[in-house]
Amino acid sequence: MTRTHSDENRTGRNKGGRPKLPDGKKRDCPVKVYFDRTNYTKLVRRSRRTGRPLSEIVYELAVNGYVKEALPQGVAHCLRALAGMANNLNQLAHLAHIHGPQHIADENRQLSREISGLIVELNKQL
Repeated sequence: MTRTHSDENRTGRNKGGRPKLPDGKKRDCPVKVYFDRTNYTKLVRRSRRTGRPLSEIVYELAVNGYVKEALPQGVAHCLRALAGMANNLNQLAHLAHIHGPQHIADENRQLSREISGLIVELNKQL
């Protein structure tokens, strides 16, 4: 039988996979919890809405008292667009310092209308 690696090399090799957690961080004490139907359906709904496992939802509620939910897709899209517009506004301010405010007045008005529209859309979604 032919082997490509000797046994001596195997002990020093990285096995791959996730490294073991230290003893203080490892969750090794299970707790069994029972819920009635109404509370269970609330937990399942929250689990589906956040896209996280049910056990993680229950753990977060038990330890922290709340579950931090991710932003909805539309809100995240608006916030990214708003961040891009803020970058554009900084560039316009830089140009205004170089060439004067009259040079960028039209772009500034258009950008301020777009920012106002995004803020209105964010308020509707939240």
